[in-house]
Amino acid sequence: MDADNPAGASASATGSAGADPLDIGFVGFGRAGAALAVALADAGHRIVGVATRSAAAATRARRHLPAAAPLPATELAARVDVLVLAVPDDALAAVATAVASAADPEGPRPGTVVVHLSGRHGLAPLAPVTARAAGRAAIHPIMSLAGLDPAADAAHLRGTTFGVTADPAALPAALRLVADVGGRPVEVADEARTLYHAAMVLGANYLAALAGASADLLAAAGVTDARAALAPLLRVSLDNALRDGDAATTGPVRRGDAGTVAAHLAALRVTDPGVIPAYVALARLAVGRLEAAGLLPAPSTTAVRAALDVTGEA
Repeated sequence: MDADNPAGASASATGSAGADPLDIGFVGFGRAGAALAVALADAGHRIVGVATRSAAAATRARRHLPAAAPLPATELAARVDVLVLAVPDDALAAVATAVASAADPEGPRPGTVVVHLSGRHGLAPLAPVTARAAGRAAIHPIMSLAGLDPAADAAHLRGTTFGVTADPAALPAALRLVADVGGRPVEVADEARTLYHAAMVLGANYLAALAGASADLLAAAGVTDARAALAPLLRVSLDNALRDGDAATTGPVRRGDAGTVAAHLAALRVTDPGVIPAYVALARLAVGRLEAAGLLPAPSTTAVRAALDVTGEA
């Protein structure tokens, strides 16, 4: 970036300078931020600096991005084409306000693109930076990142879909960031961000709880190494569901075996009553989807719902 030509730097941020590398700064170095920072560095962009609040995060940043300087967020904002706010959802607005309120010459310059990685939020938390004529974008990877190894997480971003919401002027830069790490961008309307995020939480965030509860029940039934026993079933079930949708549903609800559903609930009441609300809720969801898809006959639908209504009261 030419410090004497901020307009040229701005043009680079919007993608009009072709493949020239961008100067990028990160505020925060958690799971998503670390993965994206490492991936962008691997793609040839310059990670100018990282602003962190904890010693542990600063140490991780030094280890994985030794060329990135530890800088305050406001100073970093003045040096980059793209500023990435990799902070918790609830901190976004406050960090954006702090960056935008910095005294000149600190803070983002006109043409800088300020990006956050939140799934839930759209552009509203970044509203303060528009007073500095900065563009806004949200890019969120639809990927679970372990956070143990930023390099491994960075590799997982290749082929990952990113939900992108951006101001028109910032959209080229947002799309470029995703493309350069090997991701697949899909544009998400600003007003649809919360629904977009809820969809991913429902599909992914509760898998660990479900798998854990299933393994615990299997162990209680006397099965040794329950997780290993479940692994092939869960993997194949997930693959089938992603390929075939509701038609991949199996088990007593799909067969209309109301007696089996009732027996399950009776057994759960003895062994782990805390699982009953989840079992009932998921069974009801499955019944409704199978009914709507024409995959469960009306008598079966009625029988299973009756079993859930009678025995599902925890």
